[in-house]
Amino acid sequence: MIIGIDIGGTTTKIGLVEKGRVIARSRIATTGHAGDHAFADALAAEVRGLAERHGATVSAAGIGAPNANQYTGIIEMAPNLPWKHDVPLARMMATRLGVPATLGNDANAAALGEWRYGAGQGYNDLLIVTLGTGVGSGFIVNGRLVLGSHGNAGELGHMTLVMDGRSCTCGRKGCLEAYVSIRGLRQTYAELDGDPAVLQEEGVRCIADAAHRGDAAALQTFRHAVRWLAVGLANAVAVTGPQRIVLFGGIARNGDLLMAPLREHFQEALLNIYMGRVDLTVSALPDDDAAILGAAALTTL
Repeated sequence: MIIGIDIGGTTTKIGLVEKGRVIARSRIATTGHAGDHAFADALAAEVRGLAERHGATVSAAGIGAPNANQYTGIIEMAPNLPWKHDVPLARMMATRLGVPATLGNDANAAALGEWRYGAGQGYNDLLIVTLGTGVGSGFIVNGRLVLGSHGNAGELGHMTLVMDGRSCTCGRKGCLEAYVSIRGLRQTYAELDGDPAVLQEEGVRCIADAAHRGDAAALQTFRHAVRWLAVGLANAVAVTGPQRIVLFGGIARNGDLLMAPLREHFQEALLNIYMGRVDLTVSALPDDDAAILGAAALTTL
């Protein structure tokens, strides 16, 4: 069996994978550890415990993480993770688990999961976009995952959308992520003088709930997000020409607030030659499974 690991900004999800199916799951906090080595120790202990509880022999581990370079096995100064230096996590986990470990970008892992097991099956040209703490993306072109010459290609979330716009965690300004991530939506709501009590809760569900109650600032927050995301996706289509775009993550689950208007504005933003030719849909897999299955699939590339 293969261990698939999805490292997020707050939570790391672990799955035991057999024949393309997640048969057992666990999780640990990404934050709150003394350092990267302490995190690796805790992660390895959780993996061993999961395998032991299910009598499994693990043959390999695949890990998806923000800013992970698949060529080097290093997480490179990820702005949304607790460690701001390079972390050679593939080597660290291989040493602790005693099996080969492959590290790749988390959005690329989600793309592999959707491509092989979810809404991307049958498409050789595909774009997967994750909407969460950050905005990640994975590009499949001509049936191959795009990594680029340095192993970190396909960062749609850090495409400049607004010149001299909001500061992004990557250090630049105006990135798509600064507008359509969880942080971006919360900042938009605050800038629109939304009810401060709404933002007492974490995430964007609170804003979505407010929008359903008729909160004007919350409704406008989603309208802005739709327009920004539509333009970002249309720009990506102009570069790689995918047959299908799959959105993944909690923000994408807000169908009436996001997906319904997004489909309309996306078509308007497209180059004429692509209008009506690019399908836009939501992940067909449970949120945890796409990333875990894709992380496991990294070991087979």
